[in-house]
Amino acid sequence: MAKWRAASASGGRRRMCTRASFKDHAANGHGTLRGIASQVPYLHDLGIDIVWLSPVYASPQADMGYDISDYQAIDPRYGTLEDWDAVRDACHARGMKLVMDLVVNHSSDQHQWFKESRRSKTDPKRDWYYWHPGKVVDGVRQPPNNWRSRFGSGSAWAWDEASQEYYLHLFLKEQPDLNWTSPGLRRAVYDMMRWWLDRGCDGFRCDVINFIAKAPGFPDAPVTDPTKEFQFAGGLAVNRPEVHTYLKEMYTEVLSHYDAVGECPGKDSPESFAAYSRPENHEFQMVFNFHHQYFDRDGAERRYKPDWVLSDLKKLYNQWHVELPALGGWFANYIENHDQPRFVSRVGSEGDLRNKSAKLVALLHITLTGTLFLYQGQETGQVNMPADWPESEYKDIEATQRLEGERAYLDRLGATPEQRKEHMARVWRDIRSAGRDSPRTPMQWDESAYAGFSSSEPWMRVHDDYPQWNVAKLRADPDSVWSFYARLLRLRKERLALIYGKFIPLDADADDNYSYVRHDEASGEKYLVLLNLGRGEQSVTLDPASWGVDVSSAQLLVSNDDAKEGEGISGPVELAPYSGRVYTLAEALPN
Repeated sequence: MAKWRAASASGGRRRMCTRASFKDHAANGHGTLRGIASQVPYLHDLGIDIVWLSPVYASPQADMGYDISDYQAIDPRYGTLEDWDAVRDACHARGMKLVMDLVVNHSSDQHQWFKESRRSKTDPKRDWYYWHPGKVVDGVRQPPNNWRSRFGSGSAWAWDEASQEYYLHLFLKEQPDLNWTSPGLRRAVYDMMRWWLDRGCDGFRCDVINFIAKAPGFPDAPVTDPTKEFQFAGGLAVNRPEVHTYLKEMYTEVLSHYDAVGECPGKDSPESFAAYSRPENHEFQMVFNFHHQYFDRDGAERRYKPDWVLSDLKKLYNQWHVELPALGGWFANYIENHDQPRFVSRVGSEGDLRNKSAKLVALLHITLTGTLFLYQGQETGQVNMPADWPESEYKDIEATQRLEGERAYLDRLGATPEQRKEHMARVWRDIRSAGRDSPRTPMQWDESAYAGFSSSEPWMRVHDDYPQWNVAKLRADPDSVWSFYARLLRLRKERLALIYGKFIPLDADADDNYSYVRHDEASGEKYLVLLNLGRGEQSVTLDPASWGVDVSSAQLLVSNDDAKEGEGISGPVELAPYSGRVYTLAEALPN
């Protein structure tokens, strides 16, 4: 486990060193496996240890590959199994690991398993999915319960005319949920995992893995949104105790000699999430949790909260980075991924201070606890899609279903033109500020046509800023955010307190600056981190009496401003807008 804890992983389910938006090698406008293989040297030079491939399996692409129709075949748009081998070989030749996305909460409705399951009620694979006759109310057939699909606002149950029953789909109707109570289903999943590991896969990132158990009897969910007919299932389908039973079995059957990370959405406590990654529990090495992603959201849905303040984010970071490690759990430390908007757009500047604020984001990310996951384009300071891009540029099924549902709601309401305009303005604010399209624009490699991503028109529009913000240009600039990330990644591997050290928050209520200490008690290594996440100047007074931090021997280790390396602290630290500094308070003791 330690080797993964100290690693830096480059990945993100849909676009990073992954398929559709990383690098095209076939001139078809889509990223390909050969394209990824061609850029493994780039990732190695940046300082990446692990490449995480988002789903490259055969898929109808209803949800960008998270609807898998064959777990042991590669989708033709991305290449072949031999192309996958090329990525594996490129990684292994450089001492890097290759991780696959494991999507086993659901499959595609085009998977052979589901085709057989729906064939008849007596088929041997019938119990590999959740089937239910539903209920009849006043002579009208209805779904078994009030559970809501996580995409759109409709039921999580779809009627199958052929076999005359409903099947469960917590996501799209094209993504039927696999029934983990079936021993046959579990054996098939484990066989598939072994097949990939035998081929040279080094581990898995397990998608929405805490969804794989559902409450027996499918009771109705509590009504949390009275305006909606259907409700999110919450604890009836997320983080159930049975999940741990299945994961322990998976560990025993497959993963005891491999590493895996679990993606665990939900808003449960640090205690419940720690259970997934405690070494003695024999489940995962680490977890992706989502709590810090809600700081600018109104609830767990993608409703943007424009009046968020920095203390909202700090409270989440402070709680989880203190409590989860203390409980024996471990983080997958990320700030961006394929589902989350660009962090520079969320907390930084897209204008004149973009380079500096992107470096500040890097300082925040690099100095947080956990195994680092770097998303594509993060190292080049990519930002969200421009607000003036038309609706036709938005490809994500979640966004298109939201727009369709909101317009249908306004139609039912009989909304006036003014009501419609006001309502849809809020919807578009949510989609542009919190949606999933922005992180999926193609990787910007150079200033040639289509940003060097492809020689033909890409499947998704390249960001307009690519002539200035691209790998080739930034890599050649020693003052760029790319060069800063490369330096910080090297630094993090040398300063293990930044990975394993205790996280000690300071001045928790300040709304513009963020201060904390990283301290490895075993070695004595200690660092002070000061970050100004605002457009105004900040004066940080370091009071040893109230903060308990002795800065008399502090020496500047790294910063994104004009401060000189090695300088100390003799009074209040003056931080310009989006400035950040890391000071060494104590070096590691000699072995």
